[in-house]
Amino acid sequence: MMTTRRKPSVPISGVVYGEIIYWLTVVSSFVVLLGTIVSFIEAESLVSSSYILQSVLNGQSVEDLWNGSGIGQVPDISFYLATFGFGESITILGISFGVFSVIPAVFCASYFLWRSRNKVFAISAIFAGVITMCSMLAGVFAI
Repeated sequence: MMTTRRKPSVPISGVVYGEIIYWLTVVSSFVVLLGTIVSFIEAESLVSSSYILQSVLNGQSVEDLWNGSGIGQVPDISFYLATFGFGESITILGISFGVFSVIPAVFCASYFLWRSRNKVFAISAIFAGVITMCSMLAGVFAI
């Protein structure tokens, strides 16, 4: 008779991290999808989605693509805030939210790591979360 082996249980910190990442990524993907749809159907956009798509398919560099567009420069955070209702800005918001989802997931996982007496991993997770926050803030304030 063969003995059955039980699978090891998944640590709660991993479950918490995975659930947060999963659901925030699902939400952000819907925001990106909405922004993409708005980009293709809006008529008043500063940058035509067909122009961006054609430029990417032609292999243009990022600088050439944006310099040849209606705005004439690579957009920064102030551009996206000023054009918040446009499809391109909604898409960037969704992508940013997807990247941001790592931060609450890491901090919540660090709490459960601490409770399960994995203090080294909990502190490492806190450092990783702080580093991720700083890098996101540096990108925002690099105007």
